[in-house]
Amino acid sequence: MPAEESTPAIVLRARDYAESDRIVTILTRDHGKLAGIAKGAKASRYRFERKLEPFSHVMLHFRRRPHGQLVFITRAEAVELEQYPIDQDLGRIALGSYMLELTDALTAPEGEAAQAYRILAEALAALSPASADAALKQAFEMRILAWAGFGLDFDRCRMCGETPGAEAGAMYFVASRGGVVCPRCRPNLTEGAIKLRPESAAALGRLGSSPFADARGATPAGSDGVAALARFMASTLDRKLRSAKFLDSMLDSGG
Repeated sequence: MPAEESTPAIVLRARDYAESDRIVTILTRDHGKLAGIAKGAKASRYRFERKLEPFSHVMLHFRRRPHGQLVFITRAEAVELEQYPIDQDLGRIALGSYMLELTDALTAPEGEAAQAYRILAEALAALSPASADAALKQAFEMRILAWAGFGLDFDRCRMCGETPGAEAGAMYFVASRGGVVCPRCRPNLTEGAIKLRPESAAALGRLGSSPFADARGATPAGSDGVAALARFMASTLDRKLRSAKFLDSMLDSGG
């Protein structure tokens, strides 16, 4: 029998299976993203009670199976890991669910993801005591995209490399270039672009390097910045994020 392994982990998604089991997708600190089955999870108060739900931060104990992609989860314990009381507020649920889904979309099964785990843990910790806001959403998007190798540049023109001054006016975000181009270089491009106000470009650049605790409540990029990030993710991800529409409706309504 394979040895039992342990690692801190955050539950990304979960679903019931058969009469009493649960299948979960979990982002771990030490083993990347894992999919596992917890036998009797719906009935066992000692081993699993309320510890295999989305947002759960647990010490995961599991065994690898000789055949099959699912690991066999033996226990999940909260121990002294920080917990995220996301489910007490609808806005937090919306933003937290979006964070989980985007992380899931950007991580590969069992690929190295220690930093992604830390980014998600820090973001959920910043969200837990506060209301959901656009700045924290944008900061998370910038940080998790950078971890995945899609660092976006809002400070320099991706063609000439220059940092435009205030007199340059609007910049132009080009998804295929992974950043902005200046007004002087824009006529040389055939790709579509989103016109980006200088203040929105500056906000995204700032949020991409800010600690989440500082990003929360900060000034976000406007609708042009939101459109730029949405277009980039639509061109990059292999799926449409189901949580995005609900989150946008919550942020638009001030929820």
